[in-house]
Amino acid sequence: MSKEEKSQTLSRKELLEILAETKDLRDLDVRKANLVKVDFSGCDLRGCNFSYANLKEASFKGADMREVSLWNANLEGADFTDADLEGADLDYSKLRGAILHRANLRRTSLPTELVPREDILMSVKSGCRVGGK
Repeated sequence: MSKEEKSQTLSRKELLEILAETKDLRDLDVRKANLVKVDFSGCDLRGCNFSYANLKEASFKGADMREVSLWNANLEGADFTDADLEGADLDYSKLRGAILHRANLRRTSLPTELVPREDILMSVKSGCRVGGK
């Protein structure tokens, strides 16, 4: 895939076609895409732009998500177990119900205005859902 092709925003269908062939999805632009329940487990997502995307109940287990933009994304119920989110931007994202068990959140921008930092850290430590009881 050429750099020019990678620079346009991809649709759900286009992303799923790429995902069927490879787990290397670095630097893709999927802003505003509807990616509900997509399985990104084990994928290399470094540098991807998921701003405003609907990623409700998506799975990112063990994914490399360093420097990913999830700005203002819907991450409700998403599973980030063992994901590397170092340097990622989660500002303004909806994290209620997400699982961040053992995720690396070093240098990550968190939506602490929307969800208490303690809830996020509790999910990292215990695997409970963010905002869950």
